[in-house]
Amino acid sequence: MKSECIEAVSLAVGRSLTNEEIKGIETRINRNMRQLATADREAWQQLSQAERLTNAAQSAAEEIIQEAEKRRQRVALTIAAHDRVSRFLDDRMATGVDAIDAFSRMLAFHADTKGNTMSVETTAKAIERDALRQMLETLEQGAARLKDDPSNWAKHFFGLLENKEGTQAVVRELFGEESGVAGAREGAKQFHQVAAALRERFNRAGGDVGQLEDWGMPHHHSRAKVAKAGREQWAGDVMPYLNRSKYTNPDGTPMNSQELMEFLGFAWESIATDGVNKLNPGQFRGAGMRANRGNQARQIHFKDAESYLQYQAKYGERTLYEVMVGHISSVAKDVALVEALGPNPDHQFRLWKDKLRQDLTLANPDKAGKLQQRLISLENLYDLVTGKHQPVANEHLAKTFDTLRNWLVASRLGGAVITSLSDEGTMHLVAAMNKLPKMRMLANELRALNPRNQMEKRLALRAGLAMNTYIASLNRFGQEGLGASFSSKMAQTVLRASGLNALTEARRRAFGVTMMSSIGQLSRDARTLGELDPGDYRILLSKGITDTDWEVWRRATPESWNAGNPNVLTPGAIYRIPDDSLTDLGDPAVLRENAATRLLGAVLEESDVAVIEPGAKERAMMMANIQRGTWKGELARSFFLFKSFPISMIERHWMRGMDSPTAGGRARYLAMLIASTTLLGVVSMQIKEVVKGRDPLSMNPEADGGMRNWMRAMLMGGSLGLYGDFVFSESTQYGNTPIGAMMGPVVGLAESSLNLTQGNLIQALMGKDTHAGAEALRFVKGNLPGANLWYTKAAFDHMIYHELQEFLSPGYLAQMRRRAAREFKQSYWWEPGETLPDRAPDLSRVVAE
Repeated sequence: MKSECIEAVSLAVGRSLTNEEIKGIETRINRNMRQLATADREAWQQLSQAERLTNAAQSAAEEIIQEAEKRRQRVALTIAAHDRVSRFLDDRMATGVDAIDAFSRMLAFHADTKGNTMSVETTAKAIERDALRQMLETLEQGAARLKDDPSNWAKHFFGLLENKEGTQAVVRELFGEESGVAGAREGAKQFHQVAAALRERFNRAGGDVGQLEDWGMPHHHSRAKVAKAGREQWAGDVMPYLNRSKYTNPDGTPMNSQELMEFLGFAWESIATDGVNKLNPGQFRGAGMRANRGNQARQIHFKDAESYLQYQAKYGERTLYEVMVGHISSVAKDVALVEALGPNPDHQFRLWKDKLRQDLTLANPDKAGKLQQRLISLENLYDLVTGKHQPVANEHLAKTFDTLRNWLVASRLGGAVITSLSDEGTMHLVAAMNKLPKMRMLANELRALNPRNQMEKRLALRAGLAMNTYIASLNRFGQEGLGASFSSKMAQTVLRASGLNALTEARRRAFGVTMMSSIGQLSRDARTLGELDPGDYRILLSKGITDTDWEVWRRATPESWNAGNPNVLTPGAIYRIPDDSLTDLGDPAVLRENAATRLLGAVLEESDVAVIEPGAKERAMMMANIQRGTWKGELARSFFLFKSFPISMIERHWMRGMDSPTAGGRARYLAMLIASTTLLGVVSMQIKEVVKGRDPLSMNPEADGGMRNWMRAMLMGGSLGLYGDFVFSESTQYGNTPIGAMMGPVVGLAESSLNLTQGNLIQALMGKDTHAGAEALRFVKGNLPGANLWYTKAAFDHMIYHELQEFLSPGYLAQMRRRAAREFKQSYWWEPGETLPDRAPDLSRVVAE
C-alpha cells in the first residue's frame, strides 16, 4: 500500500517525493480519504478503490505543496525575526542597556523608557482588547443584566452570576441554530468574525490553522474531570453528543460504535494526559512550533448546541463566557509571540538564551554563576508571558487554597475603595509626565462615574478601554485565574458592592480617553514623530511607535465624543482608513492592524502605570516557578496575596522616577510621588477612622503618635498601597503580630485561629480573663465576606456587633475605648455599644497636640 501511495502522490505532485514527505504517507492518504468520504459519502462509495486513491493522492499533493510554501514562508519569517532581535539587542546595548535586560524588555513591559519596543506582553493585551471591543454583543449576552430578570436584581447588580440564558443563546447561534434571543445572533456573528480575523493574522505570521466548516466555538475540557471519569466512562458519555456523520472510514463507510469507541479512547488518552501519551521517551522535545498551535486534530464534532452544552456542564470547569474570552486571549498571545519571535518562538528564545550565555560568560567568566541565575529569571519571565506553567500537582489542595484566598479578598477588602484614593495621585502624576490636560482628565473621570452616561461608556468600550470588569480580573490583589467557583464570584461581588470596580474602571477609562484624545490632537499637529515635543517623542519612541505607525495615525479621522474630547484617535478610526489611502505605505490590512495594536498598547501601558495593575514582570518576581497544588507553591501564592500592588508601585513608579535623565528630574518625580500618595493616604486613613466611629487621628508631628500616623498614611497611600488596607486593619491591630501580618493574610488567619484556641486555653489555665466569646465573635466578623463593607460597617458594628461583644464578654467595650486612647490617642464620636451617635466627628483632632 505504501508504494502505491508514494506513486500516486508523486504523480499528482509532478515530481519525486522527498524522504520527509514520504514519512507518514499512508496516514496522510487515509486522512484525506476520510475527509473526502465525509464531504460526500454517497459519491465516495460509488468510486473504485483506484479512483479513491487517485482523489486522495491529489488532495495529499495539494497539502504537500501548501506545506512546502508554508515552510518557505516560515524560514523567511524566522530569519526576519532573528535579524530583528539581533538589531534590537545591538541598539539597546549601544545605549548601555545590558543584553539580558534588553531581551526581557522584548518580553514584558518595563515602566522606564529604555525599551524602545512594544513587548510581547503588551502586544498580546492590545490584540486581545482590540478583539474584545469588536464583540461587545457577545460579551453583553454573557453578562448578567437587570432588565433580563428584574426579580433577581441583587444577583445582576453585584455580578454574582453570569447571564446563562444569554450565553447559551449565543452558543446556539454559533452552532447555526435559532435561539429566539435578541442580540444573540449578532453576538455569535461578532465572535466568529473576530475569531476568523485573529486566525488570519496568526496565519500571516506563519501559523497554519484552517477553518473547520462546522466550527461553532472552542472546546474546553477539564483534564481532571476527564481523567477521573476513565476511558470507558468518558467515551460512553461523549458518544451520544457526537455528529456521527463526521466519523468515517477510508472506504466511506461510517464508523461503527466499536470503531468510534476506539477513536474516542485515543482522544481520552490525549486529553487526560495533556498530550503526554504522544511523547517519545528519550527524544528531545520542546513545546513544538507555536505556529502549529490550534492545528492539532480538532476531532470532537458535537452534533448540536445542546450536546455541546451538556458536555461542558459535565466535563468543563469554566463558564461558557470564560471559554469564549479565554479563546480570544490565548490566540492573541500566540499572535504576539509569532509576530515578535517568529513561527517557533520557543526555539528562537532558546537560541538567544544560549547565545547570551556564551557571549556573556566568555566576557566575564568570574560572573558565570550570577549570569546563570539571571538567565533562569529570564526563562521564568518567558514562561509566564507565553502562558507555560507546571501542571497542578493536587487539584483538591489548589482549589482549597484558591477558595481560602478568595474568601480573604471578600472578607478583608470591603474598605479597599477608600485606600484606592491614592490612585488619584499616581494617575495625575503619569498624566503630567505624558503632558495630558489634567482638567480634561478630571472631567472625563466625572463623566465616567455618571451611571446615566451610557453613551460615552459604550464609546470607551468600543475603543478597547475599561474592559477589566468584563474580564473579571483580580490581578491587583495577586489573585488571578479565578475561574467559575462560587468563592471567586463572592470576591468579585464584594469588590463590586464596595464600589472599587466602578471607581477603578472610571479612572482607567478617564486616563485612556484623555490619552487617546491627546494623541489624536498631536497627530493632527505634528507631521512626523520628530516634530513632537521631546518628552512626547521620548515616551512614544519607548513604546516602539514607528514613523509608519505615526503616518497611519495621521491618515485616520479621529472621533469627536464631546466638546472636551474632539479628536479621539481610536482603533475603530484606524480600521476605517480606506485601502487606497494606505497602499503607498504597504499592505493596508497589516498597516491598520499594527497601528491599532500599537495605539492600544501605548494607552494600556500608561493606564497600568497611572492606575497600577501588576504585569508579567511583577508576577514573575512573585510567582515564577511556583507549582500549584503543592504546599510550597500554595503557601508562596498566599504570601503574595495583597502584595502585588506595593511591589508594582516600586517596580513601576520608582523605576520610572529613576529613569529621568537628570538628577533634578528624578528628585522631582519621586518627591511628587511620595507627596501626592502620602497626602491622599492621610485622607484615606481619616475616612477609615471616621467610618469605624472614631475621631480622626492627629497629624500634628509634635503630637504623641503624630509621626507614626504620617508613616501609616505613607504606607497606606503609596509604598504599601492596598496592602496597607490589611496591615492596618482591625484584625492586625487586635489580633496578629507584625510578623503574622507581613507573612500574608493566610498565615495571619492561622495565627488568629491559634490565638483564639490555644492562646485562650493558656490564659484560662493561668487564671486570666480570656474574653474568649468576644474574641471568637471578632474572629468570625473579621472573616465574614461583606461584613466590613465601608458604608455599612459603622451601623452594623454599633447596632449588632458591639452588643454581642459586650454580652459575650462584659467590659470588652470599655477595654476597646481604653486601648484606643492609650495606643492611638483616639476618642469615639460614635461610642461603642451606642445605637446612635450623640455627636459628629471632631475634625479638629487632625491638628490636635
